[in-house]
Amino acid sequence: MSIDIHCLDRRIILLDAKPLKHSPDELQLQYAGKKALQGLVYEFEKSSSKVNLSIWSDDDYKQLVKAFFNLHEMVEAAGGVVFNEHDEILFIHRNGKWDLPKGKISSKDRRKAIKNALGKPGKSEAGYLEEQIARITAIREVKEETGLKKLKISSELPVTYHIYFTGDRRFIKQTRWYRMEGSSEDSLKPQISEGIVIVRWIPANSLACIFAHTYESLKPLIKSVLEHT
Repeated sequence: MSIDIHCLDRRIILLDAKPLKHSPDELQLQYAGKKALQGLVYEFEKSSSKVNLSIWSDDDYKQLVKAFFNLHEMVEAAGGVVFNEHDEILFIHRNGKWDLPKGKISSKDRRKAIKNALGKPGKSEAGYLEEQIARITAIREVKEETGLKKLKISSELPVTYHIYFTGDRRFIKQTRWYRMEGSSEDSLKPQISEGIVIVRWIPANSLACIFAHTYESLKPLIKSVLEHT
């Protein structure tokens, strides 16, 4: 098992076994407890090095994951990779980058999911509720950021993680992604209040410009979607 976390233009990979291969741009270290992990991660985050960091534990992987995530404040979000009937993908442009529509889970999303699950056998279980909350958030955020009216989730996609900073505070954003189906007949309207200046359908076979001006954390997600399209 492994978890891939993006930190600016670098990656931190948590592994349940020692990596079989070693690349020149990767630092590999074995988990040696919470205190050592904190020092290691904080130093890596402050470093200007382009080296990626792999941390492995073959006997205490769950503790490694728990200890790592406890070093940051968790932010939960959800979003969509939206296709239309012409196999075009919907992108937004914000802060000088092409991005995918997404946003944070709100208390209103949680209340809506809980209300929908009330009285339904098996629907109040934590795993089911968390999934429904993420789906509600993803649909809402895509509609708000792009102006689309009709959306349908067709499948679940890989979860992404990325670290960001606000002053001295460290955050790790967990984003649940869904493939969605939309229509080019819907009018597109960027959510200016959220800094979005463009919403555009881009042909799936013409994404070179997107990849040149998007976030590293999104590239593997987009590629994985295209491979299964």
